[in-house]
Amino acid sequence: MYLSLWNSGKVMRNVGFPKGLGISAESVRKQIEDHDDTEFNQTLVVVEKESGKRIGECKLGLPNEDGISATDIKLLPEYWGKGYGKEIKNALCKYLFSHTNCKIIEASPNINNAASQKMQEVVGGKEIRRGTYHFPPKMQHFTEDVHLIIYHIHKKDWLEKNIKIKKIKKKAERSRICKEIIESLPNWFGLESANKEYIERSAETDFYTAYMFGKEVGFFSIISHFPKTSEIYVCGILSEYHRLGIGRKLLQNIEDDLKKKGVKFLTVKTLSASHPDKGYAKTRMFYEAVGFIPLEEFKELWGKENPCLFMVKEL
Repeated sequence: MYLSLWNSGKVMRNVGFPKGLGISAESVRKQIEDHDDTEFNQTLVVVEKESGKRIGECKLGLPNEDGISATDIKLLPEYWGKGYGKEIKNALCKYLFSHTNCKIIEASPNINNAASQKMQEVVGGKEIRRGTYHFPPKMQHFTEDVHLIIYHIHKKDWLEKNIKIKKIKKKAERSRICKEIIESLPNWFGLESANKEYIERSAETDFYTAYMFGKEVGFFSIISHFPKTSEIYVCGILSEYHRLGIGRKLLQNIEDDLKKKGVKFLTVKTLSASHPDKGYAKTRMFYEAVGFIPLEEFKELWGKENPCLFMVKEL
């Protein structure tokens, strides 16, 4: 695949090589063998899901000191125009925004590559500037200048564009979403009896779901004991979507609705720091970051092996 991709003038013209790289299979092999163990700043293979065929490459740039990461996508010409570029670009954004300190994703399509420009704009890229790359004199006999458009995708804008929150009205749908998500999080939901209760009871709660690209990726289930107080009964975000601000956005929507109803306090119960679980340590950090404060520890509410921390937030 690499040999066809890198030697294609149709592909490589966009980066200044109108006749392709003219590279040998041995050179391709050596470049791949010299790759670092990290996933950053090297070529990653793009595979078509249905066929399993290798159809191109992409790159995750490690963010610089300003939090800017450069990405790149190249596909074999027979796979152009199928929407793969948008799918790959969003996947790169998701990975960089959730696994690194990346704040901005940069791309620099050729000014003559209208399809790439359109893809950058569809996923939320905004033109920042234009420029020209000149190859060194010793390479100019087989290259051509590359006239570029620099696009930036800001993390905040990308998240705002792609995270959608919906309040679920159907009871059966609430239980289904709860079941599918908590069963995918065994490190947080390891007690079958508790899970069964969550699934059944969540049907009777106010239920908010987060979507990304049409997929259910997280939920919060809310119950109200009194007119002025409500509780996060159960919640979960798919692990591959952690650190994308989904919990914050869900909670903001919930708090806005609760305030309209006159609710003054929102509470939550979670595993306390008396238990060494690392996953729940991150959960407590999240709650504290969004304004909850610890109120009381109940050492035997859930049994001695699961000490409970009661937290509250004033709305």
